[in-house]
Amino acid sequence: MKRLILFPGQGAQYSGMAKDIYETSSEGRTVLDEIFMNVDFDLKSIMFEEDTRLNQTEYTQPALFAHSMAVLAATGIKGDMVLGHSLGELPALVHAGVLNIQDGIRIVAKRGALMSKSEGGGMVAVIGMELADLETLCDELSTDDRRVQPANLNAPDQTVVSGDASLVEEFAAKAKERGARRVMPLNVSGAFHSYLMEGAKKEFSEFVSGIEFNAPVIPVIQNVSAKPETDPDIIKTQLIEQMTSPVRFTECVRTAVSEGAEEAVEVGPKKVLSGLMRKIDRSVNTVNIDTMEQAKEFLNE
Repeated sequence: MKRLILFPGQGAQYSGMAKDIYETSSEGRTVLDEIFMNVDFDLKSIMFEEDTRLNQTEYTQPALFAHSMAVLAATGIKGDMVLGHSLGELPALVHAGVLNIQDGIRIVAKRGALMSKSEGGGMVAVIGMELADLETLCDELSTDDRRVQPANLNAPDQTVVSGDASLVEEFAAKAKERGARRVMPLNVSGAFHSYLMEGAKKEFSEFVSGIEFNAPVIPVIQNVSAKPETDPDIIKTQLIEQMTSPVRFTECVRTAVSEGAEEAVEVGPKKVLSGLMRKIDRSVNTVNIDTMEQAKEFLNE
């Protein structure tokens, strides 16, 4: 039975994340300490204490990376293929052997810092609107210099739209008129996975170009292509392109299933991706491991 490892993205963070793993797993503590040493801010306090910085993108992304890597270390579980959602693609690349953990956290910290600088954008989650109708509305509202676009294709009935802040507001109002069940503004610092990330992408590309990417030891299903990639140059290019491209999560899951995935294990905070998995394909046995207690339950099954 092939196992897919899932790595969550922003929105899953919470105060105290991975603290129990740090306190009860020597393997988890070792990995977390290594990550904490490779950033120039107090990530340990941001994750373990009540710290408002946890919801700021430049700190959220390293925290999520750290939590996922801690779960893997504490459990020792291995995947037959990996899939990360947005930021989650980076811990996925570490698990697949494309990056070492030091380069992984360096890239994550740079990505978060660059994305946090972008301004003038917004994001909104749309439930219960056909993707074709949603794309039509985006096209109607967009102009040459101001755009809205699908950013996260999370499930058949759930899409996140990103772009110019005023157009996102206009989109939200019109989406309700056109039959969307729910429209929810997201509390984010920028328009992730949209054209407004072009400046951040350019700097990110320059930073990543100097870091060596290895061929993966297991398939990496990437957000941009929704295909299992094995060429390290393509993996690097698509990691960069992801900043301005949609996360094609629904297609990625279907690819994993077509590649033989029968079990999915989400490693990291909460169970956002597990919920999306069940909307996309209920035939896959899906579990999430967030805490040490859940890790022990999984290992004892």
